Amino acid sequence: MVRVLMCGRAYQTYTQEELALRYLNEKPLDLPNFSPNFNLCPTQLCPIVVDDQEGNKQLKLFRWGLIPHWSKDKKSAFKMINARSETVTEKPSFRNAVRHRRCIVPLSGFYEWKRDGDVKRPFAISLKDQAVMSVAGIWETWISPPVEESSKEELQGEKIFSFSILTTEANSAMQSIHDRMPVILNPETEERWLDPKLTDPLLLKDFFKPCPSDWLQAYEIAPLINNPRNNTQELLKPLSTGET
Repeated sequence: MVRVLMCGRAYQTYTQEELALRYLNEKPLDLPNFSPNFNLCPTQLCPIVVDDQEGNKQLKLFRWGLIPHWSKDKKSAFKMINARSETVTEKPSFRNAVRHRRCIVPLSGFYEWKRDGDVKRPFAISLKDQAVMSVAGIWETWISPPVEESSKEELQGEKIFSFSILTTEANSAMQSIHDRMPVILNPETEERWLDPKLTDPLLLKDFFKPCPSDWLQAYEIAPLINNPRNNTQELLKPLSTGET
């Protein structure tokens, strides 16, 4: 049975050219080994948008699942794929990152499971009018500690750039599927979200609201998505023509 995490799976069907047009004013990209991912899972690499501290956006490949810089090993990544926006400015694992290391996670959409008795039915959720969804995220740099302080699995000096997706309460479009959803940014607020000068926790809370319900479309898909090894366009095939 699939382990349901909010938001624990997503998909990316865009091209590098579409990312460049969307975020970098058509500046060419060179993301190594970049290809569509129909079943993006925690600990996998994902493009994110960051500010270079000079007001310029950059696209990087970071690992999904935040590892705090003080962590002794990288196992915490599985527990920190999401950060609740209601408490992100207070939690020790997130509060410094949300003030100083914010990012945008470009998705084509995300998956969520609706509980129906003992059955969990998967749905694909995307924006109605835009091919790329800008999700609010935070990031960290982790360097493995000396061998005597880390697990035997760690490589001394290993450096990992990782991120978490911020979540908020569900809007009316999502409530019938799940009570949580990612924080989806309005295109007009993306620049401000990335602004390194914005560090006031009270002002940051202005972003932590569910997007309008009429932005989203959702439809049920087959349980093929439950297996992380499945990664083809067939995962996005509607199970029925009805939308939820």
